[in-house]
Amino acid sequence: MAISARLVVKPTKALLEVLKVRLRPKADSDFNGMGALLLIQGPVVDVLAAIDVGTKASNVKAAEIVGNCPQQLNTVVFWGSVSEVKQVLSALKEWGEVKS
Repeated sequence: MAISARLVVKPTKALLEVLKVRLRPKADSDFNGMGALLLIQGPVVDVLAAIDVGTKASNVKAAEIVGNCPQQLNTVVFWGSVSEVKQVLSALKEWGEVKS
């Protein structure tokens, strides 16, 4: 199955506030100095493997986005500088089917 990916450059304060309350583990101050986010969603096995691929490809942080809906359990966010996050997206595209 394919993983859906969305790159967000210069995320707004509103987006960061929503993410902060939904992340596991919590990332209260880890967004400081960050330039981009990569949101990915897909089957659990693919998303978990993508965390490994992405964090090996670049110096980014990753966390699960949790909520009340099962769909949200399969969503992960990577964050770092714009170039680091773009490296993750490139690595995920090379690794498998990523729709962006």
